[in-house]
Amino acid sequence: MDLKMPRLPDVLVAVAMLVLSVVTVLASDPAAETGGHPMDAIGYVLIALQVAPLAFRQRYPRAVMWASMLFWVISAGIGYVDNPAMLAIYIALYGVASYLPPRQALMHIGSATAVMFFWITVGFLVTDYVSAWSYASAALAVAVPVGMGFTDYRRRERLTELELDAQRRKQAERLAAADAVRAERARIARELHDVVAHEMTVMTLQAEGARRRASKDDPVLAEALGTISDSGRKGLAEMQRMIGVLRTSEREAEDEAAELTGRTRRTGLVGALPGDEFAPMPSLAAIPDLAQQVEDAGLPVTLSITGTTHVPAGVELSAYRIVQESLTNALKYAGPGAHATVTLTRSADRVTIDVEDDGRGTISDAASSSGGHGLAGMRERVAQFGGTIELGPRKGGGFSVHAMLPVTDDQVRASVARGRAKGNR
Repeated sequence: MDLKMPRLPDVLVAVAMLVLSVVTVLASDPAAETGGHPMDAIGYVLIALQVAPLAFRQRYPRAVMWASMLFWVISAGIGYVDNPAMLAIYIALYGVASYLPPRQALMHIGSATAVMFFWITVGFLVTDYVSAWSYASAALAVAVPVGMGFTDYRRRERLTELELDAQRRKQAERLAAADAVRAERARIARELHDVVAHEMTVMTLQAEGARRRASKDDPVLAEALGTISDSGRKGLAEMQRMIGVLRTSEREAEDEAAELTGRTRRTGLVGALPGDEFAPMPSLAAIPDLAQQVEDAGLPVTLSITGTTHVPAGVELSAYRIVQESLTNALKYAGPGAHATVTLTRSADRVTIDVEDDGRGTISDAASSSGGHGLAGMRERVAQFGGTIELGPRKGGGFSVHAMLPVTDDQVRASVARGRAKGNR
C-alpha cells in the first residue's frame, strides 16, 4: 500500500500537540513531584513518537491509534509521568470513531481501552503516582472523544445520503424531462403528420377525379394524374404506419416520464377528454370552448381573439396547445380568486399569444417542483416552428406566457396577393 501524504490540518494538529507537550514538560518537572522517571532525551523522543502519528489520523486512523498507544505504553513502562502527549491517544480514538465503520471502530476502541486499563492497573500496583481515580479519568477521556467521533460519523453518513438522494432526484428529473420532451415531440410530429395526411387525402381525391375526366380526352395527362393518385395512396399508407409508430412512442415516453417522477400519465389537460384520440384536432376556433371549460372549472377567463387571416393547421394546433397548457397551469397553481387573460392575434406573418393570470405568482416554482413538464413542452412546440416564447412570473404576482409563432404558409401569401390584385382592379 502506498503511503499517502498527510493532510495539512492533521500536520498542524500534530505540531501543536508536540509544542504543547514539550513546553509543558519544560515548564514543570512532574517527575520531581511524583517520583517518576526524570525526563531525558529518550522521554522527548517518546513524546515525539506519540504525537507524530497524528499527522496521518484521517488517512490511517487505526494505525495512528495503535502507534500512539504503543509509544504511550513504552513511556509509561519506563516510568515517565503522563504529559499532554497522552492526549494524542484520545485524538486518535476520536479519529477511529469518526472515520471507521461503527463495528470496526468499536472493536479497535474496545481493545485500546482494555490495554489502557491494564496498564493503569499495573501502574496502580507498582507505583505511587497512579491513583484509583485514573480509571474514572481514563474512562471519561475515552468516552468523550469516542462519542463525538460517532456523532460526526453519523452526521457525515447522513449528509452523504442526502447528497446521493439529491443527485438521484436530479438524474430522475433530467431523464423525466428528456422523456417528456420526446413524448411532446412525438405528439407534435403525429399532429403535424395528421395535418399533412389530410392535405394528401384532398390531393389524391382531386387527382383521381381529374384523371377520370381526362381519361378520354388526354390519355397522357390521365396517366400522369393516375401516377399522382397512386403516389398519394402509397404516401397515405406510409403516413398511417408512421402515425401508429409515433403514437406508440408517445405513450411509451409518457409512461417512462411518469414512472421516473412517480406520477400518473399527464391526461388532465384542460380540453383533453378521455377517448379524444380520434377526435378532430383542435384549432383556434376551439379556444372559446376551451376558455369556457376553464371558467366552468373555477378560473374566470377574459378572451380576446383579433385578426381573421388564414393560419396553417399546424400553427393553429400549436397555438391552441400553448393556450391550453397555459390555462391548465393557471388553473392548477394560480390559487383561489385568480383571473386569467388570453389575447391571441393573427396576422399574415405571425400568431401572437399572451396568457396571463393574477394569481399567487408561484406557477413556475410549483410547476418545476411538481415534476410537470408542460413549460418544456411549450418551448418545444415554439422551437419546432422557429418562434419565440417568454414565460415567467409577472410583476405584482401571477404568471405570464408570451409566444410568437411565425406563419410561412404559401396559402397565406397567395391569399394576400389575390386580395391586393382585387384591390388594384
